[in-house]
Amino acid sequence: MPALFFHFVYNGPSMKSFLKVGAFVLVLGAVIALLDVTVTFFFHKDLGLLRHSGVGHVTFYVLFVLNVLLFQTYVNRKSFSSLGLERYPGWPMTVFKGWIVGGVAFVAYTWIMDAAGVVDLRLRYDVGQIVLALVIGSSAFAIATTEEILFRGFFLQTMLEDLPKWLAIGLTGVIFVFFHKLGRIQDFLTVPYDMMLAGGIFCLNILLCISYLKSKTLYLPIGIHSGLVFAKVAFRKLKLIEVVEPNSFWFGLEGDARRGFLAWILFLSGILVLKFLITDRERKAFAHKRA
Repeated sequence: MPALFFHFVYNGPSMKSFLKVGAFVLVLGAVIALLDVTVTFFFHKDLGLLRHSGVGHVTFYVLFVLNVLLFQTYVNRKSFSSLGLERYPGWPMTVFKGWIVGGVAFVAYTWIMDAAGVVDLRLRYDVGQIVLALVIGSSAFAIATTEEILFRGFFLQTMLEDLPKWLAIGLTGVIFVFFHKLGRIQDFLTVPYDMMLAGGIFCLNILLCISYLKSKTLYLPIGIHSGLVFAKVAFRKLKLIEVVEPNSFWFGLEGDARRGFLAWILFLSGILVLKFLITDRERKAFAHKRA
């Protein structure tokens, strides 16, 4: 085993990507710590700006994008759009197709859970709910775009510079999982509820990474991700579902699809659908744009 380790170190891939990712995390952590100290000093109380929920989400996402912009410009020495955000004819349609697939997939899975008696689906509509749905849709798109820029944009593409594809995807998945519970990462290893969440997020990461690699842009994963987030949040906030069986490991603990083995399988099976979402015209348009 030691011989294999040293062989990997001396003859394996370059470690530049690890250094870049590590530096990114350290700089981000330092900025967050400095901001926390500054806010506490001036306001003498916790304003919730750095919590991983509510207004804290906005703070984190703004810092993420600024940090990516900094590293992409001065470390990777590439343009921000080179992360996979170059516009080409038809890119809005790519996002829209992904959004439809993500949203429909979540709705279909919810119907399956309803049929299985895991949740009780209660569809109803009024003007207030429609307005709230539009707000949720905008927020979901912003969340998905930010996370795709950070994970499938910066982290995945940086590690792909000198790491094998599946290793880069796996490491991106680990970081993606940890991101969803920054305060108590250890719960992913000790609490069954969070262990199931980790599995679901990791499988979703694989789907989103492959969608980027196949389309060569972030627009498809942004669409899929935002569609899933929109449907999930809309069903919860609009109280369209009530959890009946909270202990279903197969369909999802507490009615959360990410915490169910069946959803894991479907996330991975979604890779087979990706080729139908990317037309030859889109591939040629993007290739021409990058040329």
